[in-house]
Amino acid sequence: MEISITSIAEARANFAGLSDRFNEAMLASASAMASNEEPLEITITAMNQFFDIVEGVEAKRTDFVVNDISDIGEHGLSLLEKLMLKADALQLSQEKLNLGQVALVIADWVIQHDGYINLLEPIVDALAQVANATQEPEQLIALAAFMGEIADASSDMIKQDIEVTNMHRPWRILNINRGIVATRTNDVATMRNVFASLIKALPLDAPGFFKEGMSEMVRLNYPQAVCDVMQEYFEQTDMPQIH
Repeated sequence: MEISITSIAEARANFAGLSDRFNEAMLASASAMASNEEPLEITITAMNQFFDIVEGVEAKRTDFVVNDISDIGEHGLSLLEKLMLKADALQLSQEKLNLGQVALVIADWVIQHDGYINLLEPIVDALAQVANATQEPEQLIALAAFMGEIADASSDMIKQDIEVTNMHRPWRILNINRGIVATRTNDVATMRNVFASLIKALPLDAPGFFKEGMSEMVRLNYPQAVCDVMQEYFEQTDMPQIH
């Protein structure tokens, strides 16, 4: 699966088809919405309003500062997160994947406009789906680079990584998955770049990543050059335990 970062206009066209399928699934499933849940049409309308705002920015009808771009992106991503949860409830697996592609478009839009990403969850989920379906080394290298752009554009609050005991926090998943993608490229330069970033982003988690990586080197019979890089970073982070 190739990472397909498309334009906002294409994302909007994609979303129009998705919203139709959501409405059809809702009609076929009377029990799909809880009594206290926001009606689906409100979320879809809000998402279309989000696209209106973004198109206004693109047309330069209004001047926006970095915080505006960041807030606009967060709003769109939060709406997509709601729709992804609804897709799970309606068992719309392909539609959820497509929503993930829209999330990646929004993330790329925020980055291109020098904004900050304040909400990682839907982006991380979408990147994981792309990674799982990608095999070609060139595509994996491009994916690792894009994941790095996402990490760099993440807000300072996210980068502070306060919830270090939460193994499922999106910041951790993003950086660990990027490390896995880099390893799968078999490209030494990509591995070195990503591993150095991983140590800075997750100093407490990095040793475990490289320890597990060493096990994978043997189990999956990686090329020697790849094993050598993993060994190097394992030795850098393998701290002796004090008893």
